[in-house]
Amino acid sequence: MEKLKVVHVYKSFNVYNGLIEILTILAQNLDHERYELGAVVYEYQENSFGKRFQELGGKIFDLKIPQKFYNEPKALFSLYDFFRKYRPHIVQTHVLKANLYGTMAARMAGVPVVMATEMTLKNIAHSQITRFRDSLMQPVAGYFIDRCDKFMVTSEFIKQQWRNSGNEGLFEVIYPPFNIEKYDEAVRVPRKITSSLGKRVGFVGRLSEEKGIDVLLRAMKEVLKEVPDADLTIVGTGPQEQELRGLSKMLGLSDKVIFTGYRSNSFEALREMDLFVLPSRTEGCPIVILEAMAMGLPVVATDVGGNPELLIDGKTGILVPSGDHARMAEAIIKLITGSEELRQMGQNGRKRAFSQFHPSSFTSKLQLLYRQLYDEKKEK
Repeated sequence: MEKLKVVHVYKSFNVYNGLIEILTILAQNLDHERYELGAVVYEYQENSFGKRFQELGGKIFDLKIPQKFYNEPKALFSLYDFFRKYRPHIVQTHVLKANLYGTMAARMAGVPVVMATEMTLKNIAHSQITRFRDSLMQPVAGYFIDRCDKFMVTSEFIKQQWRNSGNEGLFEVIYPPFNIEKYDEAVRVPRKITSSLGKRVGFVGRLSEEKGIDVLLRAMKEVLKEVPDADLTIVGTGPQEQELRGLSKMLGLSDKVIFTGYRSNSFEALREMDLFVLPSRTEGCPIVILEAMAMGLPVVATDVGGNPELLIDGKTGILVPSGDHARMAEAIIKLITGSEELRQMGQNGRKRAFSQFHPSSFTSKLQLLYRQLYDEKKEK
């Protein structure tokens, strides 16, 4: 069987994020006898996670193009030149700019199979200028995406944002995996015993407006009226950190809320929680819900975006309306005071995470898709 060269296109390998983690998971689980895995990026300066990707069998191709708007024509033709020389069988692009320039360049270079990918929602950039720029680029990117062989998205909700009357058969929904290597590292560490055992509420993520952490803090104030020995741990950093610390103090929660800052292994943070809460105002497909379920935690999450596709309301956790701190507090109280229900939902979540979202399942689905698409092209 022919070994397929698969190249992923992204802007940079310099900042660790969800996509870089997914590429690393893919490298961990890929059949390297049948697939050659590469990532072509505009920028890369050697770092620990880049080295790890390469140790696992991935290759990083650095175009050495600083991410400036005036370099975008250069990026397009550099990608074209790279594809023409490297001759990949499959190109998979990620996120708006790479979806636009990567798919154009791959088609120009005659790559047999071209896939675009979206893992986030439209219009969620952190500045108005960037959101405006994206709103101009999205229709153009959509035109080229609609001419790909497949458009992979990580939730049905994201699919709805990009679907139109002409591209219905283009989509492939493959949910993202959690990192089993980090999971294994975390479970080897004994859990800490604290006075709030069984009542430790937690959040892990970026401290930014769309995550709705202010709503969680207001909910926690109500929780403590009913369960005074509960506490809340907030793991992560972001632009709202100081504002949220101030709100915590204003609400009189300073001795009940801990801000830990960034943790490189979210599983280790989740291991010290009894209940995970995701209070987001908007979400695409948050891997952190899968991580919490894998750790055996019941989840309280807002009924937005891809959350209902991951969490089964009443079985692995509870869904609540976005922005409703009273309903959120009610759900938290119900779970941390009902120990048997807490335990059962945690067990259900763990089973669901390992059966539906295991990294080996993700990689198997993607490998199968690669082979099917390529074989179909060969037959034409």
